[in-house]
Amino acid sequence: MQLVNSKMLSEKEANKIIKKIETQLPEEKRDPIIKQLKSMSLKDLEQFLKKNKLMENQECVFCLIVSKKIESYQIDETDSAIAVLEINPISKGHTLILPKKHEPLEDISEKIYSFSKKIAKKLKEKLKSKDVEIASLNYKGHGVINLIPVYDNESIDSKRYNANKKELEEVLNLFQNNNISKIKEEEKDISKISEKEVITEKNPWLPKRIP
Repeated sequence: MQLVNSKMLSEKEANKIIKKIETQLPEEKRDPIIKQLKSMSLKDLEQFLKKNKLMENQECVFCLIVSKKIESYQIDETDSAIAVLEINPISKGHTLILPKKHEPLEDISEKIYSFSKKIAKKLKEKLKSKDVEIASLNYKGHGVINLIPVYDNESIDSKRYNANKKELEEVLNLFQNNNISKIKEEEKDISKISEKEVITEKNPWLPKRIP
């Protein structure tokens, strides 16, 4: 994030930056770090942010996840994409399919969409959801596919919540030693999974990482 004003950091700008940082922290580290940031004066906070390069334009958060520079709850991977759990999900099991290349939705290959549908099918089976909504979005030029288990009437526009570590690990454990990418193509059956593609520049899940 780059501030337009090079003078003293305003309270509004400070709150915005702190909120963004909060959403990118793992749950177990979030509270003490945010508490410390909020206790700083605007001057001290600005110095801290500059020192840690948190006021500059940052690399795409999804690219950082793909490159393992940011930790995530990864449930599967192919040569072209990874599947990670959303740490601020709409519903339990909300998963993000992240292409390994920084590319917009229109350039995403059919292999990645096929991978997404395999993961969606397995989410539905493992979590006993009524359905899985597939919503595609662009974030700063990086296409992302959201897989949202539907238990009631959840959709891409539904309210999000902070998933705790126990919930994320519970879902992650369902996929251990059972990589979806190994499922044979002829075994896939995705006819009952609804697909809704929403292309937008709206930030799909910041907060984001570290999950």
